[in-house]
Amino acid sequence: MHIEELLTLFDTAAAGFPALKSERVREELRRAIEGRKYDLQDRALIEAILGQDSRDLIDSFTEAYTAVLKRFENESVNAVRPAGDGPEKEAIRIYIASLEHLINYYHTSLIGKHFSST
Repeated sequence: MHIEELLTLFDTAAAGFPALKSERVREELRRAIEGRKYDLQDRALIEAILGQDSRDLIDSFTEAYTAVLKRFENESVNAVRPAGDGPEKEAIRIYIASLEHLINYYHTSLIGKHFSST
């Protein structure tokens, strides 16, 4: 399902964030992607995204994650945060959300093209 390609793209997107360069984060991301259970159509769209819009995925992730890091930095050191709800978990959530936004964009584009041609 192109998991390795998605992980490699995450490594590229996370290059400016040293805390994300760990095997633990990579394995959590792998499990999160596998857990999504994308259907055949989504898998085909992921392949298209990897081939054509990987830069959009990287940019979307980087922009959103930078904003999250600023929020984490602005929070008080004494702030109570649920266990496991740190910047690494947010990075994984944001990456998958960015991917799924692109999948939805492709779905919408395909449906729009289908109806505009009929």
